[in-house]
Amino acid sequence: MGQIAVARCSDALVIAELHAATVSVAYREFFPDSPPPTVASLAEIWASRLTAPTAVALVATRDGRPVGSVLTRADPDFPEGQLAGLHVLTTEWGQGIGGTLHDAAVAELTAVGYPAAGLWVIAANRRARRMYERRGWLLRPGIEQADYGATEVRYRLPL
Repeated sequence: MGQIAVARCSDALVIAELHAATVSVAYREFFPDSPPPTVASLAEIWASRLTAPTAVALVATRDGRPVGSVLTRADPDFPEGQLAGLHVLTTEWGQGIGGTLHDAAVAELTAVGYPAAGLWVIAANRRARRMYERRGWLLRPGIEQADYGATEVRYRLPL
């Protein structure tokens, strides 16, 4: 296995392809009756997200091939930074890529000077929740939202 590299990325299509490939497999259990999003629809969403002045997308590559991504930005709802859209190709799970992207994102948010960061995660996504909890994220009880038909819970990390 090759080395993992993480770098900034402003290509919405690259991020959308990673996002689509990941959620079409990893999120099926959370959205069994919904078709997975298309790369085209996700590319529009990511292009919009990347226009925000505080947005920084990071992409992990192995041997030059994109294998995961994450976004950092100012949180649109809370006075802190936000980690959003952490996706790793399911074929790459268990290789430390999610942790590497997470740590790079937290370093980015810290460098910008945010005192804390937040994130949303699907309540039923135990795998993701365990990863965040192992890294010190704290569940904010009672703060939830319904997004795309799934309940998401809020986590916060003091930086």
